[in-house]
Amino acid sequence: MRLTLVLGAISLFILSYQWGNQYQRRSAEPPAIGGLLIRPPSTVPDFELLDPLGRPLGQDDLRQGWTLLAFGDLSRASGQLAVQRLIDVYNRVADERSLQRELRLVLVATADTPDLARDFASLLPALHVLGGDAEQITRLRDGLGLGPEETPALFVFGPGGYLVAFLPDDLDGAVMAEDLKAIHASAFVLLPEGV
Repeated sequence: MRLTLVLGAISLFILSYQWGNQYQRRSAEPPAIGGLLIRPPSTVPDFELLDPLGRPLGQDDLRQGWTLLAFGDLSRASGQLAVQRLIDVYNRVADERSLQRELRLVLVATADTPDLARDFASLLPALHVLGGDAEQITRLRDGLGLGPEETPALFVFGPGGYLVAFLPDDLDGAVMAEDLKAIHASAFVLLPEGV
């Protein structure tokens, strides 16, 4: 009899917990940010690009943790500004240790400058400067809705490789960092269930 009561109490607790989580998820609002939330979150076409040492990074890597992604030509001001913005946001989320630990910074170099790519990649372990096949870079840009113009805008990818936000180039580092913190804190609302 006691065993039946204990099993019943455990079952009731589990059902209540699951129902409460589902209710909280349905009733929670997405955060208000300075950038643009992508609703529903989307994925990008498969890609595989190489870092300056020839190591591949692709769609599967985006599925792990959080990623800030930008495009730029490192030999021009736009690419250098994109790297500066990535590092600025990374430094400004230092008070959120769990976020900073799993945050990957990715710059997709739109021009082949291997020496500059190695120099910039050595600035910070979390920074990955990628290059490679122009067709794959174009397909990735097109998948994100970018045209041919250079822009230091940032894209936020969450776990599962989902694109969850776009941070335009007119936002400063402090606003982008606060946006990223809000997105991270509201991941249960923004990402598909089970991610």
